[in-house]
Amino acid sequence: MGFDTKATQFLLAARALGVSFERTATIGRQRLCVTPSGLCRSLRRFGFRVDRRGAARLLSESEGFAEAFLCFLGARNVVSVDASDYEGASRILDLNEPIPADAEGAFTSVVDAGSLEHVFDFPAAVRNCMRMVAVGGHFLGVTVANNMAGHGFYQFSPELFYRVFARHSGFRVERMLLTETSSARWYEVRDPAAIGSRVQFRTFRPAYLCIVARRIGTGPVSATPPQQSDYVSRWKEGTSSITSADGLHPVERYAPEPVARSLRSLYHLAQAIALPFDRRSFSRVDISNLRPGRERDALRDDAGI
Repeated sequence: MGFDTKATQFLLAARALGVSFERTATIGRQRLCVTPSGLCRSLRRFGFRVDRRGAARLLSESEGFAEAFLCFLGARNVVSVDASDYEGASRILDLNEPIPADAEGAFTSVVDAGSLEHVFDFPAAVRNCMRMVAVGGHFLGVTVANNMAGHGFYQFSPELFYRVFARHSGFRVERMLLTETSSARWYEVRDPAAIGSRVQFRTFRPAYLCIVARRIGTGPVSATPPQQSDYVSRWKEGTSSITSADGLHPVERYAPEPVARSLRSLYHLAQAIALPFDRRSFSRVDISNLRPGRERDALRDDAGI
């Protein structure tokens, strides 16, 4: 487990957005999986005057682990939480099980950078992470979203985190970003409930989903299972908007199966090349120039979230 170039850029962006790292918990003890020159470039991109030697010190001070980098971001206390001590985690907790009372609300930031997809009982694990966040603090997630099947137990949809970190659970998603591991581009991901359609994408490269969610409520984290927004809308309407033929393209209805299969394959290839990210659902952003704002919250409020 570790902070690669994408994760370090995301954490730097979170700091610029006002996230406090004063009391930080990492899910798993995280390594810094970057080179000194790569870390130096990222730091300079975010306005820090650091040379390669200074970046190398951050990599060496914690024997390759991320504590020194988190302290650079403002952490005064870093606790690493893991089910095993094989990497020297400072606190042994199995997130499949309830966390102890002294961990609840104890941290200004809880950082998951590639651990929750490895925990079998994901609902229990993510609720535990939410309980660890102090009111006004943040959950920061970097997780797998596409083309990494087999890396962990799960790959995740953007909507899952919009529904989990919702007002009824005392949270609000402040930013959701998506990036491909070998691309310099970053995209902001819109809430499916706000735009009234599913947020889907098709890429060749592995993709990360990055979440900034703020705890806004003082009550307990809700145990109510979330529902996918388009189904909730259909249930409220009381009628189904899907017919038996809706799932079929006209080519599939009338063309021979081998022809339809070839055309589908060409369509998917063209989509992945020309428009992997639908412009209604994804908008390009500069990761080093994000600004705090509430326009996304207004959109979610209008959508009744």
